[in-house]
Order: sequence, then C-alpha cells, then structure tokens
Amino acid sequence: MSLPANHLQETAQWANQTFELRISDQVSYEVLREQLAERLKQIISKDFQQFVFLLYRIDVSEKKVQQIIQDAAKLEIEPYQAIAGLIIERQLQKIASRASFRQQQPDDDEEKW
Repeated sequence: MSLPANHLQETAQWANQTFELRISDQVSYEVLREQLAERLKQIISKDFQQFVFLLYRIDVSEKKVQQIIQDAAKLEIEPYQAIAGLIIERQLQKIASRASFRQQQPDDDEEKW
C-alpha cells in the first residue's frame, strides 16, 4: 500500500491512543492492521458495546462492518483483519482530508472569516 509515511505514522499514534496499543510510529500498514486486529478481537470478546461505541466514534460505516462480518461468516474466517483495515482506511481518509483543508486555507487575512 502506497501512502505518505507521515499519514501512516499519525495513524499508528492515533491507534496507540485510541486502542491502548504499543505500536512503533515506524510501523508498516500490514503490521498496524495485524496488531489492531488482535486488539479488536480482545475488545469484541470482552465488551461488544465498547466495540460498537468505538466504531461510532471513529465514524466507520456500520453497513460496511456488517458486510465484513457476514462475508467472514460465509467464508468461515475471522473478520478482525478486514475490520482493522476498514478502521485504518477511515483514519487515513480523515488525515488526508485535514491535510487538504489546511492546504486550501487562504493566506490573505482579508480572505479569512
């Protein structure tokens, strides 16, 4: 997966805070997804309501998560890697959106509100 390294680093820092992980900022996408998947497995088995709350707070599509769970059940595989990937992708979208918004800010003070 090709993406700006600083976006992945920021996502790793966010995952550390949000999911109480200890992931290096210099982590690869695959390792981040794997470690997040393990944490999701723990959260879901302990407190499903906490998992649902986290998804809501992160702003992940409930329909997409339901589809992943249904597909995983049909294939008889665990859904955690796919859900972790969805969460990471959402966070990367937010980071890219913020970066784009910062670039669009006018430099002229008269243009600002």
